[in-house]
Amino acid sequence: GEDDGILTAEEISAMNLNGTRWAVLSACETGVGPILTGEGVLGLRRAFEVAGAQTLILSLWAVDDDATRDWMVRLYEARWTEGLDTVQSIRSACLSTLSQRREAGASDHPFYWGAFVATGNWQ
Repeated sequence: GEDDGILTAEEISAMNLNGTRWAVLSACETGVGPILTGEGVLGLRRAFEVAGAQTLILSLWAVDDDATRDWMVRLYEARWTEGLDTVQSIRSACLSTLSQRREAGASDHPFYWGAFVATGNWQ
């Protein structure tokens, strides 16, 4: 049918994402889904895994747009410029964002830098 502009978990799971090293979902609560007995957490995370994405980076709560943009820039710089693995890239983005916020006198609450986690291949 016609594209409604909404990408669903069902549509994602039907994609062929084999060979996709990173799928980064920067919107609010992308790593949250219903917990079903015997199934674990369902939702976007599972759909991307079914489709073949190796690593997912997702948020666990509603995120601040500006803080997320800054964090994402640092994440990609760590990964692609510095050549760090997934875990090191996330750590670097968190520490860099935290440091920058402290230097600017902004809140250093984890809300601004700790929402994102990785699942799948940690490298």
